[in-house]
Amino acid sequence: MSPAADPNDRRRLTASVLLFGTSLGITAFAYPLLALEAGLGATAVGLLAALSAAVQMGSKMSLPALLAKFTDRSLMIFSLVVMVISAAVLISTAALGGFVIAQIAQGLARGIFHTASQTHSVRIPGIPSRRLAYVQTVAQLGRFIGPALAGSLAVISLAASLWAAVVLALAGMTLGLTLDPIPPYRRVPAAERIPIWKRSSLGQGCWGGAIGGTWRGVAESFVPVVLSRAGIPASVIGWMLSGADGASFLTTASVSKWGSTNIGRFVPLAAAGLSMALLLLPVSLEILPLAVLMMLAGSSGGVAGVLGTSAAIAAVEQSEQGAAISLVGTYRAAARFAAPALVSGALSIIALQGALAVVAIGVLAPIVWLGRSNRTSGRT
Repeated sequence: MSPAADPNDRRRLTASVLLFGTSLGITAFAYPLLALEAGLGATAVGLLAALSAAVQMGSKMSLPALLAKFTDRSLMIFSLVVMVISAAVLISTAALGGFVIAQIAQGLARGIFHTASQTHSVRIPGIPSRRLAYVQTVAQLGRFIGPALAGSLAVISLAASLWAAVVLALAGMTLGLTLDPIPPYRRVPAAERIPIWKRSSLGQGCWGGAIGGTWRGVAESFVPVVLSRAGIPASVIGWMLSGADGASFLTTASVSKWGSTNIGRFVPLAAAGLSMALLLLPVSLEILPLAVLMMLAGSSGGVAGVLGTSAAIAAVEQSEQGAAISLVGTYRAAARFAAPALVSGALSIIALQGALAVVAIGVLAPIVWLGRSNRTSGRT
């Protein structure tokens, strides 16, 4: 396994990640609003988001095997092609089947691209945790730009924003073709290692991934619904989502300068921030407190993912970094699926405010068993 030697490889990777993140940010903004415009209710919006997350989770679970067979570059290019298909489907149809296809494609592209770009980044010469945090920061920047761009184009039409997503994904695919083809990871025989998912040292990292997934799951399903019910117009919703991702970008940018020593200790703070935001968002009706809560949620959810993945790769050897990133991504995808699915199911018996409160409690729950695990480890 040889690291990328071309000094321009990092720049090309950065640009490709930014283009994908912006395209993804556009679709995250546009899909829920398009669904509401097509006459689908809040429950359907949540279930579609859960479907996308379920596909993402499945792709994450398959990534250790894929990373051992294909280059990071190939997986990134594939993801960008699928992203083009996702947006193009909803340009051509507003039928329920179109939303299903678009969400499946988006989940597949999202799941593979982020892990492939991260595994590529940690093998570029430098401190792996900083390289990883840098790429994740760039992805956050794309998710900041995407909703703002989509909200501005929504003045013309939501279809115009989808065309922008297609063009950006195509540009990212072109850049992806120029990345260094770093060889696939060498698979370590299972008999030689404790299965990575059984290692308690990765607990904080997986929790961080789950926090990030929870935020993305509700941000791309029920948060636009909450803001719409509060009387916020679509263009402003786009800017508020960008504000949340902007706060996330600034927070993750500061994290990218840290080392990897005990970085997971900050995960509980991120969990508390997101939990507070989810509890208060549905009961806030004024634009200023809503904007503040969105920035709190975006900052907490965004930084948790960076903290979690950085903590995970610091806990394993270099040959296992791809598997560690995939494991954290699987937890992220599982939470991204579970959060909107849980809210959709709960809406049949309680209001949206109560359903989001259940999710908020779930975000904090791991502190109980992780604390117990740490105390047990300290006695042994």
